[in-house]
Formats: sequence, structure tokens, C-alpha cells
Amino acid sequence: TKEIIKEADSSNWKKPKDGDEVFVHYVGTLESDGSEFDSSRSRGEEFSFVLGQGMVIKGWDVGVKTMKKGELAKFTLAPEYAYGEQGSPPKIPANATLVFEIDSSDGPEYAYGEQGSPPKIPANATLVFEIELFRWVSKSDLFQDGGVIKAEVQEGSGYKNPKDGDEVKLSLKATTKDGATIEEKPGLEYILGSGALGPLSKAVDKALQGMKKGEVAELTCTEEYAYGSEKPGGATVTVTLEQMYETKDISYGKDKTLIKKTIVEGEGWDTAKDTAKVTLNVEVATDGASALPGFSSQVLEFNVGNGEVCDALEFAAADMKKGEKAILTCSRPSICAEEKLGLKTISAEKVVLTLEMQDFEKAKETHSMSEEEKVEFGAARKEVGSNLFRSGRMELAMQRYKKVVELFSYIDMQDFEKAKETHSMSEEEKVEFGAAQKEVGSNLFRSGRMQLAMQRYKKVIELFSYIDNFKDENKGKAKDLKKICELNRAACLIKVKDFAEARTSCDNVLKDDAQNVKALFRKAQAEFGLKNFDESMRIATACLIKVKDFAEARTSCDNVLKDDAQNVKALFRKAQAEFGLKNFDESMRIAKKVVEVDPQNKEARGLYKDAHAEQKKVDQQAKGLFAKMCGGLGKGPIPAPGKSAGPMDEDSDGDEDDADLPETAADPPSEGTENKPSDETSEAAPAS
Repeated sequence: TKEIIKEADSSNWKKPKDGDEVFVHYVGTLESDGSEFDSSRSRGEEFSFVLGQGMVIKGWDVGVKTMKKGELAKFTLAPEYAYGEQGSPPKIPANATLVFEIDSSDGPEYAYGEQGSPPKIPANATLVFEIELFRWVSKSDLFQDGGVIKAEVQEGSGYKNPKDGDEVKLSLKATTKDGATIEEKPGLEYILGSGALGPLSKAVDKALQGMKKGEVAELTCTEEYAYGSEKPGGATVTVTLEQMYETKDISYGKDKTLIKKTIVEGEGWDTAKDTAKVTLNVEVATDGASALPGFSSQVLEFNVGNGEVCDALEFAAADMKKGEKAILTCSRPSICAEEKLGLKTISAEKVVLTLEMQDFEKAKETHSMSEEEKVEFGAARKEVGSNLFRSGRMELAMQRYKKVVELFSYIDMQDFEKAKETHSMSEEEKVEFGAAQKEVGSNLFRSGRMQLAMQRYKKVIELFSYIDNFKDENKGKAKDLKKICELNRAACLIKVKDFAEARTSCDNVLKDDAQNVKALFRKAQAEFGLKNFDESMRIATACLIKVKDFAEARTSCDNVLKDDAQNVKALFRKAQAEFGLKNFDESMRIAKKVVEVDPQNKEARGLYKDAHAEQKKVDQQAKGLFAKMCGGLGKGPIPAPGKSAGPMDEDSDGDEDDADLPETAADPPSEGTENKPSDETSEAAPAS
């Protein structure tokens, strides 16, 4: 049985687990006469052991796991849980009941059982132990192979753990088993997964992913997880997680052109809302290495969202908590130009600002506004958006418009006729409704109202998200409408520079129609916007070939081949372009080169044969022309231009088409061939 004598402090809620090393004081007595048979208190020394390793009687292993730091408890263990029938003479008789003051009640088999523990504990004794748990060192086997044992030396705070790719600040000290220092790195900024810690990276990365801010951990590493044979015997690595840096893309288009790294956490959860008055300290401005010319550190006061400061500061202020300090890295210097900071113009390619949100006045929450206040607020924000639009600050203007749209996303229209719910429409009604909404979206697109147009397109896409049970006729119409709306939505997203979402819309079309030129073209635009230039060129070249702009396709391929002369895809597409330009000899030469690099390329072999056949036609036509011109000069076959007559010239049947190509075993499976672009043309306007 268990009796808690002293409760743990309410802040101590954690309990030790198997593998943890615990430190306790205890007093053990016999239940029969209260005589003491063992006491760490009498010795004046804490007793320590590792839970779950069988280092103590089973009752202790189970009981101490239920204790909290600072708790004092008494456990009574019946004989079969203590020393059993043998006892531990002379102090513990047979079948003695022992009492331990701990925090868990356990049965006899959890003590010393039938054998007892002579000479002090008799057989079948019931024991009483009084145990106080002072502390424990939490330990875990990080890789479940004994290679890295992590011991928590100091508990961290908060709930966040860093993950792969996160940046942290840590201190590290590695020592040999005899305590000699191998290396020490105080205040190191480190990215998990970067491998910057060399042979210790794997162990430290794994440990950090389970640590909290302020935690200190000791890693006992075998040489396989430390320095290998260079430092035989392994190492002990002490890691302190000093800070976790939260990195966030706060650019409007989520294109990573504006990255905020929090270096000092702010207070609470609130950030400055639209119209809130903020006090922002701009401490430092550099190009990543040197201070920007003309910069002057300033404490700026402004209202968020009104365009009173540059776009970079506007976006940052709307995402910062009171007291937060952050480093803002911008790869679009134009949005950092701010005359108040002495940065009217910026010639650097990158701007790095150090910011501190000193204070902000909390703006009234829109959900607490009355209807009249919401209408007035919405009208004012629309006007701000219009002024920003007129001054060319499109992204900031779109933010204002978006917030107004969200403000009125739900209006209880009791005085209006309720529109029919789409789920209650028939198939025919859904198709008709979808077509009408697509048309509305196209009109909005043409008038430049991208956000509203995208809403219409998205609703049509969602309307036809499941059409498996439609009749064939309606299913075909629904698929076409959905495809057109995905394409038009992609065009809108490219206009507002949301390239990642535009790529997703294109991929949705290409899943069902891999040859769709509009989807390919817009995906190429999206990849370009995301700075994936190689992928953009690859897709664009395929489109150019499909729409028969062979000269431009050849130029695009040449741009790739300047830096990568063996690029098989660029070579193959250039061969296609030369074929389209009727340069059949050149097409054959390049196709042959492709096969030399990639002997299993079935498409290149086919293109070589086609080019060879077309070149023969050209030769035959030239031969006929020369025959007419020279008909009066004599008899016999007229050799083709640049050739001598041969015995096979007149009846060649083309069997030698691929005689010059490298031999290969069997044709590769068709799944390995390249996708071919479709016959559709590409354009930036909405699909009709």
C-alpha cells in the first residue's frame, strides 16, 4: 500500500521513467516491530539508481516511477514483495512485512520474495520504506542502439522543440571520458541538418529535436557517433539550447523575398492589427555584410496598413509582438526604400534590417464592432487601398482589399431572397450555374479585379470537386468548366505573384491533361516567378515546340547547352526544333548525339528515323529537279547534290535508317519516354 506523507510542489508535475537516474533518501523498517534495518539518512548520503534496470527490488522500480520531485511517501510491501520466506537474518525475519515510505503501493513479489535478504531481512518479511525523491536525471537512448545516451542536466522552458532546418543558438563542449576538452563552441548559431558540427552533427541534431529553450543536456556518445577512431572511446558532449529562432516568410506572394527571423521572442500572442499605432525601432540596415550608405537608425511611429512607411516595414510590423526583436532579410530592395531612414534609394542587391517592436496600441477587434462601425471601417480601408493602388503599391493595396472582403465574408441577408444552395441543385443546374460563375470571373479578370475573379473560379472548382456520379454529358461539361477555371485562376495568381499556388492550379490540370499547353505555359511562368529557372526553361521549350515556334525553341535550348553541353533533354528538344525547321541533317546529327549519351532513348531513335526519312524526300526532290535540268545532257541516274551515284541509290528502301546509331538491346518501355506538349496555344488571358 501507499501513503503520501508530503505532497510535491504543484509546479513539479513530471515523473521519472525507465532509464532515468533517480536520487532519493529512504528509511526501511519492519512492519512487525518497527525496527529499522537500513537508512540512507543515517549514513548522510543520497542513494541513486537507474529505474527499470533491476538494480533494486522490483517494488522500488515500480514505485519510484510514480513519484514527483520533492514528494515523500511510505510504501508497505508484503513478504512476497519483500524478502519472502527466507528473510534477511538477523534483522529481517522470515515472512516479514516491510514498510518503505515511497509513493506507490506494490505487492510482495516487488520486494525480496521467498528468499529474503540474509542476514538482516528474514524470509517472507513485510517491509516499510520511507522514501523522498529529491531529483532525477532524465535519460534516453536516442538511436535505440546505446550509441548516444542523452541525460537532461537542466530542464528547459516552453513547449517548442526545434526541427530539421530550424536555426538555433547553442553552446557545446565535447570532452573525452577522462574529462579532457576536445572542442568548445560557445554562442554558436547552427541550422539543424546543416552538418556544420561535423562528426557530432547526427547526435546533436537528434538531441536538439527533443530539447526546449534553456535546456542543458549531456550526450554520452560512442566513437561511432563522435570522432570515430580519431578519438577512441567516444566522447561526452554537453549541449545548451540558448535560443530558437523562428523563421517566417512574410512576403505577400510567399515567394521568400521577405524573411523575418525572430531573435528575441515578444510578449503573449497578439500582433499589431490593421490601423494599430506602432512604435518600431529600426536599429541596423546592411547589405548582409556592410552598413547601407546613408542609413540612420530611427524609432518610427506609424499606423499599420496605411502606407506611412515602406512595404517591408509594413509587412514586418503586422507580424511582430510587443517586445519582439527580429532580423528582416529582403531580396527586393525597392520595397525597403524609406526616406525617414536615409534610404531613399538602395543600390544593394539585398537588405538586412534589425527591428524591435517597442510597443503598439491595440486596435479595436472587428468582431467587437457594430454593423455600422464595420461598414464605416470597411469603407475607410477600401479608400486606403485605393490610394495605395494609385501610388503603385499593389501588394499593400491587395492586403487592404482582402481584409475588407474578409470583414464582410458573412452577412446575414434576412431581407434578401436566399440563393439556392448548390448541394440541392440538379446536375444540369450545377453545370449552368458553374458556366455563369466562370463568365463572371472572366469579366472580373478583364477588369483587373483579380481577387474577386479568383473567388469565382475557386467556387466553380469546388462545385465540381466530385462528379463521378454525373451523367456522361454533364460530366464532360463539368470537367471542361473545372479545367478552364483552374487555368484562369492560375493566370490570376500569376498576376498577383502567388506563384506557388499558381503552380498548384496548373498541376491540377496537368494531372488529367498532361499535354495542355496553357497549363504548361503558366506553370513555366510560375516556376520562373519562384526562381526555378531551369524548370521554367524546360517547360517553356516544350511549349514552343508544341506551338511550332521552332526558332525560339532552338534558342532556348542553346541557352541551356551553353552551360551544360551534354544535357540530354536540351539536345533532344533542339533536335525536335531543327526537325520543325526542316534542318533534317542537323536534327539527325543531334539525335544521334542523344543516343550516344543515352542509348535507351527510344524517342531520340524515332526522331532520327523520321529525320532520315524526311531528308531522303528532300534528296529525291532535288534529284528530280536536277534530272529535268540535265535531261538533255545524257542518260543514267542523276546523283543527289553532294553525292556520287551508287548501286543502291534508285531503290533504297530505308533499311539503313538507323544503321549509324549505337546498338541497344531492346526498346525501353514507353513509361520512360518524355511527355509531349499538346497542340493548344498559350496565352495570358482567361480561357474561354
